[in-house]
Amino acid sequence: MKKYFKIILPLIAVALGLASCLKQGAMNVDPNDLTGKVVTLQFIENGSGTTINSGMQYFSGGALTYPGTDEKDTAHYNVAISGVVPSSDIAVTIGVDQSKVLDHFSTDSIAYELMPDSLYDFVATSGVIKAGTAFVPMEIVFYPSKIDITKSYMLPVVVTDASGQTISSNFGTIYFHVIGNPLAGTWGWDFIRKNNQDGSGAPAGGSFTGETTVFSPVNPTSIKMPTGYYVQPNYLLTFKNAAGVLSEFNAVIAPDEIKGAFTDNGITMVTQPTVVVNADYTHITINYVVFNGSAFRNCTDIYYK
Repeated sequence: MKKYFKIILPLIAVALGLASCLKQGAMNVDPNDLTGKVVTLQFIENGSGTTINSGMQYFSGGALTYPGTDEKDTAHYNVAISGVVPSSDIAVTIGVDQSKVLDHFSTDSIAYELMPDSLYDFVATSGVIKAGTAFVPMEIVFYPSKIDITKSYMLPVVVTDASGQTISSNFGTIYFHVIGNPLAGTWGWDFIRKNNQDGSGAPAGGSFTGETTVFSPVNPTSIKMPTGYYVQPNYLLTFKNAAGVLSEFNAVIAPDEIKGAFTDNGITMVTQPTVVVNADYTHITINYVVFNGSAFRNCTDIYYK
């Protein structure tokens, strides 16, 4: 089943590495250079900002976010020729480069483990870019329900051979990844809105019960999940983890979202979010108060397993 990988299990980041197969001078090829043939990888399903969505520049585009309950999901990507369209067939081979598992460590300090082969299958490890065409589509199947949500996995997928063509080093690796986080995954979700500051009275319009949502890891000790109010920006929930004992929970409306969601719409925070978590981390309640320019809104999100 083809899905947008919403497995908030940890975010899976696949790094496609180019090692010995890179030709001299291939370290910084421009994928839009039309003066020659350059082999690149293009993750076309879950990237950001470009159809290339590969390499360290687009690391976040390799995050796998399929629902953790899915038995299997298929990610689609291309092995492509950037530049001159080939006049003859080009056979390509892809594989996993274990040496690239920690390529992103200097940025996020996450010690990813190589994803075990029980969690994925290549539909094919070779293909042919036909003469007169620019790419060959490829697929890889992931098994979200088998993933240990407490572990951070990286699957570095690379072009290992391109029939002698130059392989891009900066766009030749897709970093499919999952970030391990003990709160990641699918949760039940209720939202209660009161049209006053003190939270008294019956729930107002916009309240709901029995919904589900996905907690998306930012790193092993912080996570995003939506609030039910207005355009539903995410909370950024942080905590400490001492050998599985979680503590010091704190939540804010995600700093990178609050301006567009609230500030630009005349909504101001009156009371910052307060968090209550039960002893076995299966019930989380977050409450805050806003002023929408004309009235107070007392908002409570309740998440449960």
